[in-house]
Amino acid sequence: MVLPTGTHHGPQTARSVGIKDVARAAGLSITTVSHALNDKGKVSARTRERVRHIADELGYRPNPAAQVLLTGRTGVVGLAAGHQSAEAWERTYRPYYASLTAGAMVAAVDRDYALVVVPARPGTDLWTRIPMDGLIVVDPVAGDPVINEALRRGLAVVTDGRPIDPDHAHLPYVHSDMDSGVPLALEHLRAGGARRTGLLTGPELDSYTLDSERAYACWCADRGLPAVVERVRNGEPARDAARRMLLADDRPDAVHALNETYGDALRGAAEDLGLSIPGDLQITAMGESGPGARPALTLLTLAPRRTGALCAGMLIDALAGRSPQPLSVPCALVPGDSTRG
Repeated sequence: MVLPTGTHHGPQTARSVGIKDVARAAGLSITTVSHALNDKGKVSARTRERVRHIADELGYRPNPAAQVLLTGRTGVVGLAAGHQSAEAWERTYRPYYASLTAGAMVAAVDRDYALVVVPARPGTDLWTRIPMDGLIVVDPVAGDPVINEALRRGLAVVTDGRPIDPDHAHLPYVHSDMDSGVPLALEHLRAGGARRTGLLTGPELDSYTLDSERAYACWCADRGLPAVVERVRNGEPARDAARRMLLADDRPDAVHALNETYGDALRGAAEDLGLSIPGDLQITAMGESGPGARPALTLLTLAPRRTGALCAGMLIDALAGRSPQPLSVPCALVPGDSTRG
């Protein structure tokens, strides 16, 4: 049986239902229906409820492109991942990003946002072609090009790690408390009998690296101890830098490594040189520990899942017009086989 034109029998399925169909069925203007469906304008609660009921009966679904034009929002936030070219990516940064992303995704979905992970490698602008409302930038650097481009495009930006560029000082951020975390690792080494504690750091000039180096320097200065710092050079295997550190005349008997890759490099270099761990050399490193078994390295953990959730919540708060304040996430120490404590 063919229904007469204009007659509805349940939800329309032959074609998609538009806002004009809802307006016609409700006997209202398109503007009034649009305001009712999008919580805009001066529409009574009774009219809003009636319009939404009719829209549901007809099977109306808002057009995503039209919604973007109407509200200026996509309902999507991004997370920019860098460091893919670094030696430490597989062992350290990939697991960190995975946990960070998991936390951010759950927090975003809980607040009706989608999360997309976008590359932020030098030479790629793929992320600029993805419609989104805001962006989480991990480990910002001075003059960060991703932050600069996101702000130029009018996106809300939150960083995981303190923004170190003065032009970005106004941005809200979540950061790991390295001012307390690094001394936590260093005091653990000292309690295990370390007399000369060094730092194996890297070439990245991001906030995590700089904050860790500053915390180490302050700890040494406060105790009148010499700072012994070795930096992995760009493109250099971390094991070469570790060997250089352990062959120096002022060789440390304990080292805090900026990540697990560097911690493993210290273990390998110590083995090459016939040094026992933890007898001749104690090692702590930033990293994540699984539940249960004692790790090979004593780890300073950074709670990336919690950090990701806080970043996503902060970004969505900013999109809602709030003014989120910086948040600090404490670190924890997980003893392993590489220290005496």
